[in-house]
Amino acid sequence: MKGPANISPTAPTTRPRYALLDVARGGALLLMFVYHFSWDLTFFRMADFQIFSDWKWIWFAKFIASIILFVMGVAQVMARRRNPAGLDPTVILRRLAIIAVAAGLVSAATFIVDARSYIFFGILHHIAAASVILLAIHRLPSVVLVVLAAGVALAPEYLRFDFFNADYLLWLGLYTDAPGSVDYVPLLPWLALPLAGVLAGRIMFRGDAVPAMLAWAPNDPVSKAVHYLGRHSLIVYLIHQPILFGGLYAFVWFRANFG
Repeated sequence: MKGPANISPTAPTTRPRYALLDVARGGALLLMFVYHFSWDLTFFRMADFQIFSDWKWIWFAKFIASIILFVMGVAQVMARRRNPAGLDPTVILRRLAIIAVAAGLVSAATFIVDARSYIFFGILHHIAAASVILLAIHRLPSVVLVVLAAGVALAPEYLRFDFFNADYLLWLGLYTDAPGSVDYVPLLPWLALPLAGVLAGRIMFRGDAVPAMLAWAPNDPVSKAVHYLGRHSLIVYLIHQPILFGGLYAFVWFRANFG
């Protein structure tokens, strides 16, 4: 995921990369650092944050996931704008493979740490599944996508049945008994966010012109740092928790043995 930070709004075929989207991803990652570090502190009993019961923490996590998935939908439209002739199937498959492998690594690592609450369908799993779905429906008219997004958002309210509590169906999100995963982003209702992003992207990139705000480029050190995180969001996502969790583990071990 590389490209120039500065863009030419009148040249859609020059493969522009919109810095504002990267900054949005980077900002979401910074919020994720806060959330995960708070979880880690609670796990090691160095704090007592009510991560899974306090509504403020619950909605904080939902807000972070919403930013990531919404921007993902916008980026899907941006990718097609940069490649009017069509996306390269090799590039698509390579991207999906990277995300799928990364999701598998997250599942494996969290299973080792705590098999009772491991991540079996988290944000990366959702991105992989949503990417395939968006690829299949990207040509649908916007009005159809609006109806589909509304149906996806409302489905868990009306289609929950005990049948969907089976382990192999929990990824759908139609359970009646919520699983105890530490990062659970099921297909429903969360797919509504990428769909909303696609709709927003179609509005933003309608015609040859794009909103002036998308021509913004980071100039100050803070914006550049956040932009850098967003440009390398996948690798940052994969390494940040091992660093945070591993650092706290080392601190606790050192204090227990030498403190």
